[in-house]
Amino acid sequence: MADLEAELREAIQRVLDSPSRRKLVVAGPGTGKTTLFKRLLEQAEGEPTGRLVLTFINNLRNDLEGALGDLASVNTLHSYCMGQLHAKPGLRMGLTAGFRCVPGLGDVIRQDWEFIRGSPAPQFVRQMRSLEAGDTVDFYLRRGNYYDAVDFDDSVYRVWRGASGNVELLETYSLLLIDEYQDFNALEAGVIELLATKSPILVAGDDDQALYSHLRDSSWDHIRSLRNGGDFKVFELPFCMRCTRVIVDAVNDVLGQATRQAKLEGRIEKPYKHFPPTKGTDSQNYPTIARVQTSVQRANANYMARYAAMVAAQIPSDEIREANEGSFPVLLVIVAKPYRTQIIEYLDKSGFDVDTKRDSTTVLSREDGISILKEDIGSNVGWRVLLAFESDAFARDAIRSSQDGQAKLLDLIPVEFRNATLQEVEAWEPLVLEEPEAAPGETKDARVTIRVTSFEGAKGLSAQHVVIAGLHDGELPRDPDQIQDIEICRFLVGLTRTRKRCYLVYTRRFADQMKRPSVFLGWIDNSRYERITVDAGYWKQ
Repeated sequence: MADLEAELREAIQRVLDSPSRRKLVVAGPGTGKTTLFKRLLEQAEGEPTGRLVLTFINNLRNDLEGALGDLASVNTLHSYCMGQLHAKPGLRMGLTAGFRCVPGLGDVIRQDWEFIRGSPAPQFVRQMRSLEAGDTVDFYLRRGNYYDAVDFDDSVYRVWRGASGNVELLETYSLLLIDEYQDFNALEAGVIELLATKSPILVAGDDDQALYSHLRDSSWDHIRSLRNGGDFKVFELPFCMRCTRVIVDAVNDVLGQATRQAKLEGRIEKPYKHFPPTKGTDSQNYPTIARVQTSVQRANANYMARYAAMVAAQIPSDEIREANEGSFPVLLVIVAKPYRTQIIEYLDKSGFDVDTKRDSTTVLSREDGISILKEDIGSNVGWRVLLAFESDAFARDAIRSSQDGQAKLLDLIPVEFRNATLQEVEAWEPLVLEEPEAAPGETKDARVTIRVTSFEGAKGLSAQHVVIAGLHDGELPRDPDQIQDIEICRFLVGLTRTRKRCYLVYTRRFADQMKRPSVFLGWIDNSRYERITVDAGYWKQ
């Protein structure tokens, strides 16, 4: 125990003592990056407002804010760029200081192009993420200026483009910390590089957890380039202080099998070791992973959901209290369609507190437009959101008439539509959601909180118990004969959300379709499993 604790202290101290202005920490999940960040911030010069921590999504930002908010400003990169645009006229490129963030704006600007140019819209967001410039991106920016609004990606693009011409527009920090760098795309990495020209920086990440290449053009190539480029001093954190021994061993099983099959080419080798001083007791209490096969899965034999509910009901009260005090889920269910809906409905009907929210949404609703007009009846973007819910023929003339950016959209829409909408806006009041009441005799500390999400949605989360449901060939992986690296990363991310015990669930038959267990289940040493068969007889026991 003493040797392990000394090894951990030495790993942290090497980072703290390094004089390098550019540091890279390559470390797996649960290896103490937040603790390292805290130590670095505590020894940094200046006031907390002069230190900056940036991460990828709100799940991660919220955790870091709770741990580091007294020592630094903590933001997602998108929210940081929004703040910089509000504060720095030189970065706004035509926006006013009062511009709005409107998630989904990119979709209506794509439609604007089709109305105005009469041709299929280009991939604006992909062009910005790959640091392109030119007429198409300029069209997007002009329309954004007309609406005095930004979406997430173009807020970052405006900062990158403005600061590329004048890096002095960016702030200087006594310390800049970047988390989850493997999930950043070329645009976001470009902003980080500009910030690093003015401030000492530490970047942390793990290419084994890169999940967003298919969603937002992120790439593990960025962190691998930092690792191999020579400009950053590289460090490691060797111990997992979140997961039990069996999870750590299973992760290494999977990585070993991936290597033998020539997968994860270019991967950064890194240690990932069990830490008994923190996880010894949990490892004794939960020495195995539950490998759960259900005989069937369908609406009237919802065995996956029923098993998850049973797991939730049997979690000890001290583990529930620990999770609620730490503000993380008691149970995390990672599941994709088509099983997701059946599981959520069953857990809801069983009376559990089920959270299915996503980190953010980019789908505009008509109510978004009404709420904007409630604040500013002349808002171009408010009227544009409402036009998105009308027919193309109805919206086209007004959008074409607005292409020079001179007239307000309010003055270009049909009078009857405008008057009817004004009456609707006048009568509209926002919906106020109340905190759900605890069940009779239930305290907040005793409430079993369940989060149901996808592999991507699980990033930044951890839970006492984790159920990964729907592990079948044809789903994960999609093709067992051509396994993709990102599918291996999904499986690794799912496993490493676990603080206590993990349950890997699959079925023999979904409705009338026979299923085969995922090949990934065979990548874990069989001795690490407790095998459980859930059928009609199981529930009678």
